Amino acid sequence: MECKQQTLTAVSIVRRATLACLLYSIVMTLLIVDGTSANTEAEIISTQNEIITYVNHTAKLSCIIQNKNRQHVTWSRVTFMNETQKLTNLLFVDLLKYTPFSRYHLTHMIERDNREYWNLEIRNVHTSDEGYYSCVLTAIKPISKIFHVKVLENTRNPLFALRSSLDTTNMQRRSKESHSSSALSILPSSSIFTIILANTILKFL
Repeated sequence: MECKQQTLTAVSIVRRATLACLLYSIVMTLLIVDGTSANTEAEIISTQNEIITYVNHTAKLSCIIQNKNRQHVTWSRVTFMNETQKLTNLLFVDLLKYTPFSRYHLTHMIERDNREYWNLEIRNVHTSDEGYYSCVLTAIKPISKIFHVKVLENTRNPLFALRSSLDTTNMQRRSKESHSSSALSILPSSSIFTIILANTILKFL
């Protein structure tokens, strides 16, 4: 009996030691991963600076962030009062919306290489939407990216465009008719009579 108890005790000790080693390995692995993530600096890698769009279209501002980690992303509209002062209107904090305007939308997409896309969409664009917008990554040292939206008006009326195309078609048709009539006028009257007679005969063949 004593031998069995000693054996069970030894097995229990081995199991506890194995479990302790396993837990230690897991904790160390997590610490190493967290340390590596913390040492990887986050950055905004968007190359887009100016977005040109038209009235009633959709403007898409793409804020691409590498190694975001656990930082927060904010989108704001920025109005520069002068060289030193600016007015900031908060639009989004992460996916949480802070603006009452329904035309503002935010989409989020993550890629495998730890790259995230935080895309601000301004739908049904108005001329008043022209201006500056800021994407900020809230870290110990905040990183920001300024985008400028330029809005162009659709000055050409579709009805006017259709009318102008019809006028062009009519002018081309008239030009062809005038060329045909001028070509016939060059021919002698006998040649014209011969052509008309030949066409009449061909119709009855």
